[in-house]
Amino acid sequence: MIENQDQAQKEKKGISLSLETIIALGLFGWIALSMALMGLGIW
Repeated sequence: MIENQDQAQKEKKGISLSLETIIALGLFGWIALSMALMGLGIW
């Protein structure tokens, strides 16, 4: 029973870490896209 709880906690940490990474990459990509469009004068 304790092993199952440890496994579940590890899975939750992995999911939250990947979610934070996706958000960070998405934000960075959005900023890069905005800079590119501003440079081209489209936005």
